[in-house]
Amino acid sequence: MAERAALEELVKLQGERVRGLKQQKASAELIEEEVAKLLKLKAQLGPDESKQKFVLKTPKGTRDYSPRQMAVREKVFDVIIRCFKRHGAEVIDTPVFELKETLMGKYGEDSKLIYDLKDQGGELLSLRYDLTVPFARYLAMNKLTNIKRYHIAKVYRRDNPAMTRGRYREFYQCDFDIAGNFDPMIPDAECLKIMCEILSSLQIGDFLVKVNDRRILDGMFAICGVSDSKFRTICSSVDKLDKLPRGP
Repeated sequence: MAERAALEELVKLQGERVRGLKQQKASAELIEEEVAKLLKLKAQLGPDESKQKFVLKTPKGTRDYSPRQMAVREKVFDVIIRCFKRHGAEVIDTPVFELKETLMGKYGEDSKLIYDLKDQGGELLSLRYDLTVPFARYLAMNKLTNIKRYHIAKVYRRDNPAMTRGRYREFYQCDFDIAGNFDPMIPDAECLKIMCEILSSLQIGDFLVKVNDRRILDGMFAICGVSDSKFRTICSSVDKLDKLPRGP
């Protein structure tokens, strides 16, 4: 810092000398010589990083929310949470980051979208990609076999964001899960009912709920001869079909 201050003082003095020579209408050769000295001093000084301009903005794929937008979000969350509780669900929370080994290998090709954190005290950590894997880890750690839970929290994906289409790198997920042994299709029917109740309460207009069965996809892959090692990768590719642009 002291060295930089000394250089700044020399630049100031040399600048004053150049201005003085110009006012005195000194010879062009002398002025040129002193200007060269000034430029040399400025080159030694270099840019002042503390004074460099930078643009204030949010990280790519994220955004701020105004008080008005937060009021809308809180109202929507209130509708969702009241519905979840009405169906007997309990809320849980999990860390925003997990051990990297907990998350890796659970998402197939999409594992590359997981945000890794720097080594913290010998632990390799990653930001959670969704709320499902942390829930599975929670069940295993606590040896739970029956629970109806909901969890509303932010998740993170190092994806290529499309802000105009609502595709962000940081966003909320609202999860409702029923873990345990129940009569066939009863939990599935309840989840569909919850979804319809929430969308109806939000008064978003007409909506269409599409229902799929994983066993149909399993059967299609089996007929096509897809090996188990490629199952997750192809599932991820199929999942992206709806996101691809359609032809005319």
